Amino acid sequence: MRKLLTTLGLASILMFCASGTPNNVSNVAMAENSLQTVEESWDVVETFDSEESIDEKFDFYFCSSQNARRGDKLSYTWTLADGGIKRTGNVDAKADTVNIAIMSYVGEVYDDFELSVDFKAGSRTPYWPVIGIRQQIPGKYYTIEGGGTGVFMQQNGKITFWGPITNGIYEKDIPGVANYYALMWHNMRIRAEGATVTVFVDDVQVAKVNVNATDYTKGYISLISVNNDCVFDNFKLRSLSSNGQTGNEENRYEYADWGQSLDDIIENGYSGMTIPE
Repeated sequence: MRKLLTTLGLASILMFCASGTPNNVSNVAMAENSLQTVEESWDVVETFDSEESIDEKFDFYFCSSQNARRGDKLSYTWTLADGGIKRTGNVDAKADTVNIAIMSYVGEVYDDFELSVDFKAGSRTPYWPVIGIRQQIPGKYYTIEGGGTGVFMQQNGKITFWGPITNGIYEKDIPGVANYYALMWHNMRIRAEGATVTVFVDDVQVAKVNVNATDYTKGYISLISVNNDCVFDNFKLRSLSSNGQTGNEENRYEYADWGQSLDDIIENGYSGMTIPE
């Protein structure tokens, strides 16, 4: 649901409460509490209105190729625009699937979870806004070992899974593929429960796949732009873990901290360090 609809919904509730009952104050409070309860059913809600909030929740990375990763900064590659967070830096219409910008949510790692995010593809290239799930290290490209898998819509209306835990590429046409228009806002909802990952686009189930079990069952979740001027909005997460625990755990990947630190890059410039494949 777009932020405009949420705002209009709240306004309608408040107008009804103000006109329909003499106890205006208590009913306004009741309406606000009701909406707050709905939002609190998610562990994380990010509406991309504040750079401070985004910086607190996400780490930023840039890949000049699928294998080369370095630390990045929000303002280098992303802009708060078009009602969300938009990829604006280093989009090259003449290039292929390189120049990859990655925002990894680092507040928690998740095993079983539900995610909802609004997305809109850009028009400068035919490539993709991607959601990376169960990633062993933040900022890792999703086709590489430790990258989990990437879930995304092709601009021609195919839902695609791509990564090690899905044994390469899985894709299929979504229902109503002829009516899918990539340059409009859409919502993607992902439920990961054990080895089953189910994806809904605009509240319609479009795919259910089995992914490989690994000894690293928890992972990071990332919003990824593969050389595309795409936009994300209304990022929401909740744990579906049976034990109710979502806390961070030690990153077991041996190269997790390899590379130049973000602070050093910002202060001194990028020195060319990359992580191994």
